Amino acid sequence: MDSEPYDEPAAPDGSPPARGRVRRTLAKPAARWLGASLLLIVAVSGLYVWTQLKPLLTSVENADVGYTVPTAPRLVAGPGETVYRIDPTQSQIHYAVDEKIVGQTASQATGSTNGIAGDLAVNPANPPSSRVGTIVVDVEQLHSDNNLRDARIRQDFLASHDVPLAQFTTDSLAGMPASMVDGQTYPFTMTGQMTVHAKSTPVTWNVEAKVDNDRLTATATTQVKMSALGIGPISLAGLVTTGDDVTLTFDLVALDPSKTTVPNQIAAPVSADKSASSPSFKSDVTPILAANCASCHATGQVGAAHWTLDTAGDAAKVSDGIGSVVKAKYMPPWPASDVGVPLDHAKTLSQGDIDTMVAWSQGGGKLDEPDTTPITATPPPAGVQPRHDLTLQMPDAYTGSTSVPNDYRCFVLDPKLTQPTYLTGYEVTPGVREEIHHAQIFHVDAAQAAQALTKSGADGKPGWSCYAGPSLRDPAPGSANRQLDGFTGQPGLIAAWVPGQDPSVYPENSGILLQPGDALVLQVHYHYENAAVPDQTTVALQTDPGTAKIRPIDIINPVGPVEIPCMPGDTAPLCNRDAALADDTRLYGAFGSAVEPGLLDLCDQSVEKLTAGFAGVASSSCDTNAPEAGVIVAAMGHMHTLGQSFRLTLNPGTPDEKVLLDIPSWNFGWQMNYQLKDPIHVKPSDIIRMSCTWDRSIDPNRPSKYIVFAEGTEDEMCFATYAMIGDQ
Repeated sequence: MDSEPYDEPAAPDGSPPARGRVRRTLAKPAARWLGASLLLIVAVSGLYVWTQLKPLLTSVENADVGYTVPTAPRLVAGPGETVYRIDPTQSQIHYAVDEKIVGQTASQATGSTNGIAGDLAVNPANPPSSRVGTIVVDVEQLHSDNNLRDARIRQDFLASHDVPLAQFTTDSLAGMPASMVDGQTYPFTMTGQMTVHAKSTPVTWNVEAKVDNDRLTATATTQVKMSALGIGPISLAGLVTTGDDVTLTFDLVALDPSKTTVPNQIAAPVSADKSASSPSFKSDVTPILAANCASCHATGQVGAAHWTLDTAGDAAKVSDGIGSVVKAKYMPPWPASDVGVPLDHAKTLSQGDIDTMVAWSQGGGKLDEPDTTPITATPPPAGVQPRHDLTLQMPDAYTGSTSVPNDYRCFVLDPKLTQPTYLTGYEVTPGVREEIHHAQIFHVDAAQAAQALTKSGADGKPGWSCYAGPSLRDPAPGSANRQLDGFTGQPGLIAAWVPGQDPSVYPENSGILLQPGDALVLQVHYHYENAAVPDQTTVALQTDPGTAKIRPIDIINPVGPVEIPCMPGDTAPLCNRDAALADDTRLYGAFGSAVEPGLLDLCDQSVEKLTAGFAGVASSSCDTNAPEAGVIVAAMGHMHTLGQSFRLTLNPGTPDEKVLLDIPSWNFGWQMNYQLKDPIHVKPSDIIRMSCTWDRSIDPNRPSKYIVFAEGTEDEMCFATYAMIGDQ
């Protein structure tokens, strides 16, 4: 097709045509009532991505650990007893847990620490009377073959920066011999309580121990459920999942402190063989980081909130983790497969670059230049990043309150246009990124802008409260953001931002037409935890004259039903579908239970069809017609954390079938907008099928509830958008 700009007929007064706002359409007008909440739902669910992904690399700041021996209560020898004190330089505790990293075969993750202290009092003439004192373990010092995994576990699962010490206390010893002979190994069991950050669970250890020449050696093994201690299982937004059962092993050497000085210092672990050969960081690794990582992770950029990459030392600090996420193809993020049509601006690394990064990581992450050497991003190709032709800022800083932890606030951004102008790209820069969950941008006409200004400041604070959007009157007839027939979503919504989203340039020389007097309304969802900090977010716009040959762009939203029963045999109250729907009404209001029946009707589906034979994996699909003749230029999908796969297909099952987007392994953390390399022409008779699959095993500890289409993080969605430029 010819992708060059074309002339669109002018309005009768000679002004540019009044078409050009982002439109949201479904084939059946009866679905219009769904739109009022769906776009808000998608933006809000994006904040969950932030909360799940932020710790992955933010935890790097906690990678520096002090290696000192913890202090444990000391025992005093009673009659016939000898006290043995654990030697941390010769002792370890190990963990092993099943782990599955995306793109790799299942394996076991293992780690250990020498940070152990404790006393044991042994009575060889009467072993059953022997005592085990409180054994203390510094879980902050746990380390594995992956320093990024270690930092993540410390921060979010063990919370070891706040409570670094775990402990084991003994209630009883069973199976002890009647007497002990020096040098002979004895099996027995040891039962007690394990406590990790104030949560305890009973554990039983299988022990083999012996005393030989004033030296006690023992191996003790147990299996506990991480969920019982509130530390797992781990599931990290599409990258890694673990089992719930973790095997713990004590390998102890304890010495008689009255005869031997027991060390109280340990050395930091060596995470890799620094003598191994590896690619040059300066000549081989730096160019890959500069071209693929620095633009997102440099200070001030969106990815810096996850992990800051300014210097060579920043990379070396987490070399193990970089190797893991690159090998898994988790980073740079690009979940789409090559089954679909070719996509533009792919972020995937070549296999050669992957091999280089993995080899550098496995070689110890060595640097052959100073760790302070800057890493500067390679400039992006022209047209990928929007120009900042016009920068709008919230008129006044807004400070919320922790008494309203989820605060939705709207602000008028006036571009003061005197001529028709096209919006062709944008970038949102939060003033306080940590407290902003999402932002949405609405296009309003002059009359709506005047109404918005009467709302702004009415409660004595900048802007106005706006949970469901600006809540303004309908646009005036003939305005650029007029209401269109069909499913239009939130009126006037033209852009959105969630943490992790890239700046946007509308594809194929397309855009949104703004008329003189029009304005933008910025809706910000603030989420306050510990404090409310003044925010003054800015929006930078790429603009072009209204006389330019810009194509008006429409965004269409197929939406499908979700029917995911509880696992067979689960009889929890909310596993009843009617009870679950009633609970959704309680949580979300009328939309909580009304959306799903509408979607079943819209997509000609039924509960019986979608749940037949359910054994843990559920699927849904919805066929809709293209709303107009034109070209599809971009597509994306949306599900929540149980998502397994997603596909958008044009004319399925026909000779003209084309897969517009295929995501075989759904990654909730990277819900990207994909531009088609070559736009595809469609006509109103063409069918577009959206297919979604979910798997309960992805999150086996999710609370028992029948899941339908709803806005909560622990609900699910089957949702897509595709961008169209209509024929003229």
